[in-house]
Amino acid sequence: MSEVSLKTTRLVMSVVDIREETDECKTYRFVSALNQEIFPYKPGQDVKLYFDTPLKKNDFRLYSIASSPTRREYMELTIKSEHGQFAPYFLAQAKVGDQYVVEGPYGRFLSKPLKMIEEKKLDTLVFLAASSGIVPFRCFIEYAIDTGLDVDIWLFYVNRTRLDLIYRRLLAKLLEGYPKLRLLLNFTREHEISKPELYEVVYDLKDELKERIDFLFARRLEFNDIASRVENWKEAWYGICGGARFIAGDRQMGQDGMMQKLEKGGVERSRIEIDSYGTK
Repeated sequence: MSEVSLKTTRLVMSVVDIREETDECKTYRFVSALNQEIFPYKPGQDVKLYFDTPLKKNDFRLYSIASSPTRREYMELTIKSEHGQFAPYFLAQAKVGDQYVVEGPYGRFLSKPLKMIEEKKLDTLVFLAASSGIVPFRCFIEYAIDTGLDVDIWLFYVNRTRLDLIYRRLLAKLLEGYPKLRLLLNFTREHEISKPELYEVVYDLKDELKERIDFLFARRLEFNDIASRVENWKEAWYGICGGARFIAGDRQMGQDGMMQKLEKGGVERSRIEIDSYGTK
């Protein structure tokens, strides 16, 4: 996560709700504990979350803000354990009523395409997410719903299995709330699944939404999977969020990441933006 920002603010915030997304991931809803206004931010930006771990007092990590900036009364952070020295302790200890210092906003991820959309210079976004890399895109899609943006959004979301899927309770609401959103779920370690099982992956998925969701199994997402679906892929803006291997690949294994796949497929580098998370 980038730490670029012109002005930041520190807030004391209280946890008012916790939702379990997967066995290793939870979404926390925070409100201001001292009647301070939540600082303004843009979709795609990050905050620093401070927490005393057993290894370091007043430690912090950067997390993408999960909730839209239009929803001013609260802020949500989705935190997944990557077996590091921060998130596992926070996930185990944080509870409703606890107070934490949150500082931000940081970063400029997705700020350029948002400006282009507002200037009527862009009409298609392609979001490529792995695991908790979906978080800034969830924020952007909620913002698009709340502000009435008029742009096609394709969300290609990669996980190992169905059990790793974050926001399975929310994805149907995003599809329903934003009619120009299309979704592909890629499960790299799942084999073909029956139709009834497929649609149970996303909770409360109405029949009329099923035509806007697709699935890919037992392999990694490739450029052709994108180009065959996104008609004007050359003119689209690409946002990639995930771990280093998802973005940049693995040289030792001879595997390309999404960055290389897009560039080899013919996407201009100037139309690709990345946000990489580390071990948190």
